[in-house]
Order: sequence, then C-alpha cells, then structure tokens
Amino acid sequence: MHRRNFIKSTFGIATILPFSKSFDNLYSFSHSKFEVENLVIGSGYGGAVAALRLTEAGKKVTMVEMGLDWGKNMGQYKPFSNMIFPKNNSTWLHKSTVAPIMNFTNFNKKFTGVLDRMDFENIKIYAGRGVGGGSLVNGGMAVQPNRDYFQEILPELDANKFWEYYFPLAKHELLVNQIHDEYYQKSKYYKFSRVGEAEAHHAGFKTVKVPNVYSFDYMEKEEKGIVPKSALNGEVIYGNNYGKNSLDKTYLQKALSTGLLTIYDLHKVTAIKKDNNGGYIVKIDVIDVSGNIVEQKTFYCKRLFLNAGSIGSTKLLLTAKHNNDLPDLNEWVGKLWGNNGNIMCGRNMVNTIFNKVDRKSFNSFLGVGTNAKQSAIPVAGIDNWNDKLHCFFAEISPLPMNLEVYTALYLLINRIPLLSSISYNSLSNDIDVNWTQEHSLQPLTNAKYFVKALNKANGGTRAGLLFNGGFGADICYHPLGGIVLGKATDNFGRVNGYEHLFVTDGSLIPGTIGVNPFLTITAIAEYCIENILKIDF
Repeated sequence: MHRRNFIKSTFGIATILPFSKSFDNLYSFSHSKFEVENLVIGSGYGGAVAALRLTEAGKKVTMVEMGLDWGKNMGQYKPFSNMIFPKNNSTWLHKSTVAPIMNFTNFNKKFTGVLDRMDFENIKIYAGRGVGGGSLVNGGMAVQPNRDYFQEILPELDANKFWEYYFPLAKHELLVNQIHDEYYQKSKYYKFSRVGEAEAHHAGFKTVKVPNVYSFDYMEKEEKGIVPKSALNGEVIYGNNYGKNSLDKTYLQKALSTGLLTIYDLHKVTAIKKDNNGGYIVKIDVIDVSGNIVEQKTFYCKRLFLNAGSIGSTKLLLTAKHNNDLPDLNEWVGKLWGNNGNIMCGRNMVNTIFNKVDRKSFNSFLGVGTNAKQSAIPVAGIDNWNDKLHCFFAEISPLPMNLEVYTALYLLINRIPLLSSISYNSLSNDIDVNWTQEHSLQPLTNAKYFVKALNKANGGTRAGLLFNGGFGADICYHPLGGIVLGKATDNFGRVNGYEHLFVTDGSLIPGTIGVNPFLTITAIAEYCIENILKIDF
C-alpha cells in the first residue's frame, strides 16, 4: 500500500497536513487513533485546574500523564517510600535514587517511580511523576508571594483580584491549613523547626509560619499513634501514603466525580502538530512500568492544554517549532526561564560547644539539636525579602534521618537578576537549559551571607558533607518560565500565533516568584481558565 494511503487508512485522518519529520514514520508498535474535544497534557497544578473547571462547565476532558496513576488497581505500586528506605517506586527510571541528599540505595531494575531528576549542564531539575504531578513529591508549602514582587514579575495581572479572589480560591480548593501553634510548640517532631526559628532570630532574621496542604489534624493523630504515620515516618519527597492533600485528592478527584474526565497514565507525549481543521494532532508513546514503549497513539483534539511543567511544555513547543509542526510560535518561546532562585544549604551545629560563648549561649546549646525524629513537612520559613541587598525566602527544611546529626537544612528561594533560556539542540534532538554559574551567582551570594550570619550568631560551620562546599547551587525544585504570560502567550495563557492552544502551568511565570510556587501557579491557572471558558467555548 502507498505510504500516504496507509497512514490515512490506519489513522482515519484524511484532512491533516502532510506529516512532518517528527510524525513521518511507520510505527513498529500497535497504533490507535482517538478524537477528543479537549486534551490536557499533564496532571500537575495547571492541568488539574483546567480539568476541574472544564468538567464543571459540562465539557468532556481527556488528560494524559506520563507517570503512574498511583491510586488505580487498589494502589498496586504503593506504598510510597520514606527517605530512609526507598524502594524502586521512589525513582523515575534510574537504578539508584536521585534525591539532592541521602542517595545510598541502588535498584536491580528501573521503574517509573514518583521522583524524576532531569540533568542538564550546571543544573539538576526535579519533577514529580504520576497523576498529581509535583503535588506528589513537594513539601506542600502553600506560600503566597510578596505582593510587590508579584506585581513586579507579572505586571499584566491585577494583584488586587489575586489577593481578593484567586489566591483564596486556590487555597480553598487545595485544602490549605495551618499547623496549630500549641502542637507546633510541644511536638518533638518539630524541634528542628523551633531551633531553626530561634537561631534565625538570634541572627536578626524574621521568621514566619507557612500554611501547608498536609492535614495537621491527621498529623496530630499520627503522633498520638491512632492513625498510620506518613509525615512522621519520613515520607514526602517520594510521596505520602497518608495525610497529604495532593491533587489526586482535591482538584482531580472533584473533576473525576463529574464523570467527564478521563485520565490515561503512562502516556508520554512526544510531538504536537497543528492540523488544517483548526485542531491539533498529538503523538504519544504508551510505556510500561519499566519505561519500554508498548504502544503508540495519536490523539486528535479541538483544544489542547499544555501543562507538562516548565520543562515539558517548553520542550514540546520548541520541538514543534523546530520540526515545522508549529512554525508560527513567536520568539519568546523558551525565553525567561529560571530556577526560582533555588539553592540548598546546611549548617553543622555541633561545634558550638568548642566556641567561646557566654554561659547563656552554652546552656542553650545543651538543649540544641535538630532531634532524631522529624516531621518531613516543613512549616516555617525565614522571610528576608525586604533586605534589598540580600533578598530571599528560606524554608527551614527537615532532615529526617532517624539520627541526631546536629545539622540544619535550608532551601533558599531568591530574586534572580539574570534569567536564562531553553533552546532546541538539533544535534541531540533534545533541549538545552542554558543555565550557567553566572545565573546562580546572586543566590549563592545570598546563601553564603545567610549561613555566615547564622554561624556568627549561633556557632557552627557549613554542612560540607551535604553539598559540595556546603551549597547545592545546581538543585532546582521550582523550574519556571519558558512560555511566559504576555510574551509567548496572551495575558490568559493562549499561545500566540495559534487558536485553541493554551498553557496554564508554571511555564507562564518568568523564572522566579520568590516563594514555593505551586499556590501561585494554581491561582494563575484559575485566572486563565476562567477567561478561556468565557471566550473560547
């Protein structure tokens, strides 16, 4: 059979444009074709918001996710691992763990686990894999950004509306709650956080309590021993088995309850293309839990929502532009990318006893220590955002090693004076994240200032065993940008140059938001989908 007739008869699509290089192949796997109204790529915050609001409006939605649906088939691939004893379901297609610290475990075979790390020159970017995306593996800190910085970074948005409506709406849907102060003050699992706050105050820093999506009512029951432990069992970065209100329990659960949402897991999108009927063709590899391709599919959709995260969504568009599948994308695609100023650092506190300190400080040291038992859910931060010279927010992070190590851990989030970009590399047929040591210079300067100030006030040294030189400058938990609002898209996430192609994930935010970003991503997604429903349907 002639190749073109074979393609037409196999896919049942006679009206598409001729396949470009990315689509022009004869499949060696079984291949299926689907036609859907609304296709959402990715099940993280932006995709979950889009799915809920579309289904609530009576629209059928199909969602594809490259990771596992961890709850299906009675949760056959769970339970999730804690940080001390990870199983291979902890890690996405690697034979050893890839966490920023505590990588002591190797596996016999690869598995489509919940935490992924994408390595580029000078930067390692983390992502959650599974239905719920990053909500499965983050610390759950629902931090609202500094209002002035929000307006500076996203001037096209009305901050009043976000503070009055979109942020409260996002908090409500995400089931954000606050730790009870009485519990915080007495729990042995939060000694690390109380010590972190006290040492910050001693160094002249301001601290704040941070809301979270983890249920603190559940956590208190954990400590009383009346429910299974999760946060108090070192579970977070490899998923929480209990207690955490991840997206599969909030937005996605509500969307599924409408009966209008269908989710396909282990579906990895490899290419997207505009057809000449105004819709989109999406090529997908279906994989098994070992990462092997077992089937290939083509979805034809009228409306396409990209929510594969900053790296995933940007890669899809840059690949489509390179292959002439979406040739009219503008020059802003791939630009204004950043790591949200992420840098990790730690302090060893044990040497305080050898320093020359006054009696009061020495006596206080006798009670200092981060405690062997720590909750894996952080609830406090250091807000230094009003310091114009050293502007940052620092998460007081747990280090739940089940051993008293007299070590404090922090994740700093900084202003980024110099944003980077993502580009397509035709030699490797992949993307490059053009992040250099120069881009990390200001975050590193702030981190050094921060650790030095804490050590001067409290005693201690850099935690060189945790990170090379004491600072993890190549760690990125919060990739942002690449398809920035008002640049690569209009002010509501419509991709410039194309109708019915939308973005509602973290790639809309230009590189930095100054705090843990998922609350802001959710609020912006709510804002975008509200307008899209009014105008595009």
